[in-house]
Amino acid sequence: MEQVTDHTLAAARKVIAVHINYPSRAAQRGRTPEQPSYFLKPPSSLAFGSAEAPSVVERPAGCELLGFEGEVALIIGKPARRVGVEDAWSHVEWVTASNDLGVYDLRYADKGSNLRSKGGDGFTPIGPGLIPADAVDPAQLRIRTWHNGDLVQDDTTADLLFPFARLVADLSQLLTLEEGDIILTGTPAGASVAKPGDVVEVEVSTTTGATGGAELTTGRLVTRVEEGTTAFADFGARPKADDVQREEAYGSRAAAGLSPDESAAVG
Repeated sequence: MEQVTDHTLAAARKVIAVHINYPSRAAQRGRTPEQPSYFLKPPSSLAFGSAEAPSVVERPAGCELLGFEGEVALIIGKPARRVGVEDAWSHVEWVTASNDLGVYDLRYADKGSNLRSKGGDGFTPIGPGLIPADAVDPAQLRIRTWHNGDLVQDDTTADLLFPFARLVADLSQLLTLEEGDIILTGTPAGASVAKPGDVVEVEVSTTTGATGGAELTTGRLVTRVEEGTTAFADFGARPKADDVQREEAYGSRAAAGLSPDESAAVG
């Protein structure tokens, strides 16, 4: 099994992430998009993590809500420009696991772009193994995430709102996807919040019988959270959190430890 290397990280000129793509996540968020929408993460957010060498990410000082999101990542193998859906998958070389980390405390600062909330150093760990894209059916992959050993996300790519080939084709209509570029394809329900000392693991594998043989897996992408110690300066946006962001970060008011929203129950 090929492994993510420093070259893999250095080759990514673009990291593109999809907002909502799993029906379970759409139901949790209460909105189902008609078309995919995207945001960029800087390549400097990339990190490698494995059981032997976990990636380490800081929860920035003053932040409360470091969200984790297990995702399938696609790595482009040959340039794609204005390709059709039927040809798009041939431009993907590898499939791997990723964790789309971000601090909800800074969502307000760059609303929509997610630059500060999701662009921090180490906020996009990927790996450890690379599954050849031509060896799998993109609709028969499984994504699982463990938080401190508990399985919290478990879904498949069978019924995505926007299949992977469609994402590649759609993006290529406006911009050239270059060799090494990475596409994060969305997270299912179950994403939540990690605190300093926590460990988050993500694994992508083929579903049972998908390859007609042995299961293909990336192995577990392991990330350990540490507390940041450098405070934000007063010349930029500072972290702030409220119950709306807590509910979004944890996935529900109950998970965030909040009382039920009585206004929502009226009528």
